[in-house]
Amino acid sequence: MSEQTTSGDSELVGADGAAVPHVPAPRTGKPPIRVIFVPGLGDRLPPLVHLQREALRTWRALGVRTTMFRVRWSSDASFQDRLDRLDEMVERYEQRGERVALMGASAGAGAVLAAYARRRSIVAVVIIAGKFLEPEDIIKPVLLRNAPFAQSLSTVPKLLEELGPDDRAKILSLRSARDGVVDDEDTLLEGAVNETMRVVGHVIAIGYALMFRARRVVRFLRDVVTD
Repeated sequence: MSEQTTSGDSELVGADGAAVPHVPAPRTGKPPIRVIFVPGLGDRLPPLVHLQREALRTWRALGVRTTMFRVRWSSDASFQDRLDRLDEMVERYEQRGERVALMGASAGAGAVLAAYARRRSIVAVVIIAGKFLEPEDIIKPVLLRNAPFAQSLSTVPKLLEELGPDDRAKILSLRSARDGVVDDEDTLLEGAVNETMRVVGHVIAIGYALMFRARRVVRFLRDVVTD
């Protein structure tokens, strides 16, 4: 499993079925890249969601379009239902001629990996401090309060078995030097491009990646779509 250590627009759409405004493609002749970001269990906290949206807004300058999709982990919806909604969003953008990549943080990593396993037209996947394995590492109250998350931890490992070497090479996993929330080994994905950022902490890693690793992520996406 390879790993590297690294140092150091957002058009935001109400994800849950809201109309997605049309944005003309740039005049480069190349289809635009759309990054759909899926946050983790904190997607129920408006201040945190706002900060993530503001971070994504800065990605405009890098020539990519971004959208947020909230699973709403603490809702009564099933993981399968939310995956279906995410798949519908991907399809809408693809029908407009956009190349769609997915990016998930923490619990959101499981959602984007599952979506990718179901829909290989997704051009690339980025996971940040991902938690998509080993449900026994999570305390029971967290799983009870976030049923879709609990379901994802039993669903995603099986879907990952369907991803071959070429599929996994299109996945970038960013992790902190020491997470403190997610077991450090759980943030690694065999066959993916695994990189350790020079930061410590789970939430800090997510914020750092969105703010200061944007260029690295976009470079990875461009390299993948031009292969």
